[in-house]
Amino acid sequence: MISLPGFWDKILFINLSSNEIWTEGIDDAWENYIGGIGIASFLFEKYGINDPFDGKNPIIIMTGPFVGTAFPNSGRHEIVSRSPQTNFLGEANSGGHFGYELKRSGYDGIVIVGKSDIPRIIYIDDGNINIEDASNLWGLDIYSTQKKINERKKFSVMTIGPAGENLVYFSSVMNDEGRAAGRTGLGAVFGSKKLKAIAVRGKNIIPLYNKNEFNKLAVSIAKQIIESPVVSGFKNYGSMIWIDGGQGFGDVPANYYHDHDFPYDSLSSIKFHETFNVTSYHCSSCVIGCGRTVSYKSFKIDGPEYETVAAFGSLLGNQDMEKIILWNHLVNSLGLDSISTGVLISALNYYIKNNLLNDENLKNYLSNNFDHVTDLIKDIAYKKGIGNDLSFGLERFALSKGIERDLIATVKNLEVPMHDPRAFKLQGLVYATSSRGADHMQGDMYQVDIGGSHEELGITMGDRWIVDSDERVMSVIKTQDFRQIYNSLIICYYAQPSPEDIKNAYNLATGFNVTLEELMEIGSKIINKKRKINESLGLSKDDDYLPKIVRSKIENEPEESQMTDNELKSLLARYYKLRGW
Repeated sequence: MISLPGFWDKILFINLSSNEIWTEGIDDAWENYIGGIGIASFLFEKYGINDPFDGKNPIIIMTGPFVGTAFPNSGRHEIVSRSPQTNFLGEANSGGHFGYELKRSGYDGIVIVGKSDIPRIIYIDDGNINIEDASNLWGLDIYSTQKKINERKKFSVMTIGPAGENLVYFSSVMNDEGRAAGRTGLGAVFGSKKLKAIAVRGKNIIPLYNKNEFNKLAVSIAKQIIESPVVSGFKNYGSMIWIDGGQGFGDVPANYYHDHDFPYDSLSSIKFHETFNVTSYHCSSCVIGCGRTVSYKSFKIDGPEYETVAAFGSLLGNQDMEKIILWNHLVNSLGLDSISTGVLISALNYYIKNNLLNDENLKNYLSNNFDHVTDLIKDIAYKKGIGNDLSFGLERFALSKGIERDLIATVKNLEVPMHDPRAFKLQGLVYATSSRGADHMQGDMYQVDIGGSHEELGITMGDRWIVDSDERVMSVIKTQDFRQIYNSLIICYYAQPSPEDIKNAYNLATGFNVTLEELMEIGSKIINKKRKINESLGLSKDDDYLPKIVRSKIENEPEESQMTDNELKSLLARYYKLRGW
């Protein structure tokens, strides 16, 4: 029975130990936490707080009230579990078609507990559930797995690759060709449960409070998005456009975060589109189409995205786009997080060049203009040789080798993304305080400080280097709160509809009558719930740390771009006070 428009109030529970299947509703939790990451955090607090590879650790996959509707760029889903990589609340978000199909199958989300003795696949076929033996799929890469499953019937498929099967701590969960829920190593949680894949298809129409007005507003928002000059860059060149746009701000890190001295034109998105045979594609309900497919030799390769190009390009000191394309395909195929993998390999290259590591095997992998990086990626995914040590992530490996903590580009064990805090200093505060570690998707201050203000929410553009004030720190807090709303409804970050339109659409979908202020209060409540969960998992203030490698002054760049120890302490103190932590 549907208790609220916009939702089915139906969470599918599956126990892989007993093969039990049941559904539960969660009543007023929808109004308090919206959906997506909000409801997933609510469910994790209720059912989780177990070791990452314990059978009781749940995998929670959630949609939101906009998913499956006509709202533009809402074809997304959230995955939450305890992360083996950070040991805290793990969270990953992906596009494609999986969330859309799951919502239309008649479920708002899935909670999976227990462990199977043999590989399993879950089929959700328009509401009908089957758990089947997936032994014939175990060991296959993500593309082969999806192809094999879709020989039977056309599904949207979520799957892990060999990296997840082998419990690599930064393995991803992939869906719909090469879309990735990449961060925090949730692929390894799937692997620990012997859950190879979930295949879903559905055709139910989502119940809405005022369908006609909601759809009219959705059409209007879609038109605004399509006509946005910012969106045109993503539409024409994909997320790689930030290689061209971000380098002018010093936001595209090079040579393992030590400088910006790199020939960025070799990685230009414009040059990429001129050189290679590139086509675009859309996720469900998307009006932008930032996805890219490259026809290269005998491959059709998904991507690469900006983060992958920067991590395997400028950060590594590599100008060869063909290598990046092939590494991107390999990382996707094996089910590895491209950010963590790229940062790890870039760090190894830096440590070896600067005599901080003296390992002949690693030297061989990185010799001859990176010709053997392919072997290194494979050895990590299969935990072969030194790949086994590397499979636990950069921070654990580097500390075991005596590398100084401040030369390790991680926060809470999660590798730092490709937005340099010395370009936008408040991005560093986001990294330090984010619940899942270094994370550019929980607060995008690099967008705010180039003009992405929302004055009505208290999100204001400011000097990107003059940041130590309550007003500037409050902008970080409000940006983080707002992004929880995005990840709960769920909306792609590239869409950027106005907050007023988001609020109105939410009310039209659900029949609620929330104000913008009340919506932001829900965002803050979700942040605080994630903090409370992490504290129960052992988080302390010491974990909110930004290593000096991403805040020390770069030669020939402005003095004010660095963040000193005292400034970091001051920013964190302001942040805690304003958050009430």
